[in-house]
Amino acid sequence: MGWNPAHGGIKKASVWSPEMTALSIKKSRRPLFVIGSLLNSVPEITERVVKIVKRRGITVAATGGSASALKKAGLNDFNVIGAIEIVNNLKNPEWKGFDGKGNYDLVIFIGVPYYLGSQGLSTLKHFAPHIRTLTLCRYMHPNADMSFPNMEYEKWVKWLSELEGSLKT
Repeated sequence: MGWNPAHGGIKKASVWSPEMTALSIKKSRRPLFVIGSLLNSVPEITERVVKIVKRRGITVAATGGSASALKKAGLNDFNVIGAIEIVNNLKNPEWKGFDGKGNYDLVIFIGVPYYLGSQGLSTLKHFAPHIRTLTLCRYMHPNADMSFPNMEYEKWVKWLSELEGSLKT
């Protein structure tokens, strides 16, 4: 197996359980889900993400060509934007969001390639103190405020299912 930067130590992120992650999403007034191109190759994960989005009515930013995977999974209400462009918009506290109602208070990332997501999360950590970040990726992101731990694929699927279940209540 090649080198994976996600296997490094924890510098900032807290590792959260699905239940604690669900609480954070529920408490958020204006969450945004940034969905990347890696979901194009894992329909099982995309289906779970779409359930999470629909359950909470979360605004979606589709990056890197993820729009086709989202449509196949039954989600038609999303905004297409580049990953770098969305990070640049988010760090501006005056940005009004996709709906014109203001910036987002919680940004959830999944499926963005690690090298790109890591840099985007670092940018938000340093230049967007008004936003909390959460990753639902299979690998831990130390630049996020909250992250899932490194895990095997089967466990990742289970955690996402548990998260979706925890959002029901």
